[in-house]
Amino acid sequence: SPQPNLFPVQARFAKVNINLGLTVADESPKQLTEDMIRVCGEETDISLRELTKFQQEDFSHPSEAVQCFTHCLYEQMGLMHDGVFVERDFFGLLSDVSNPDTWPERQCHQIRGSNKCETAFKIHICRQQLKQQQEKIS
Repeated sequence: SPQPNLFPVQARFAKVNINLGLTVADESPKQLTEDMIRVCGEETDISLRELTKFQQEDFSHPSEAVQCFTHCLYEQMGLMHDGVFVERDFFGLLSDVSNPDTWPERQCHQIRGSNKCETAFKIHICRQQLKQQQEKIS
């Protein structure tokens, strides 16, 4: 008799393992992994040149691929869902709305683009600029 097809089960378990491997404390986003970059790279057809630019934080003249790549990464990391930034995961459950330290970041998360890809990209730029300012201060 033919072997039953075990592939879907194995694939599902592999996915579960990946998910478990990425489970982190609520107060921090999931760490970026090579898998995420590969998945999002394939999904968005981002070119190597664009990827390099992105890594170097050169956000000039972004293509749609770069913007959607950003959105894909944010979704993979659990930071965005359906094009909306998920604040709970980012700040953790203990996030205090009255804490002024989180206000600049919250401002970034209010940004909206014309689509979910552009929204993610604009939020990313805003957060990177914040990070640079904070590094200058400290």
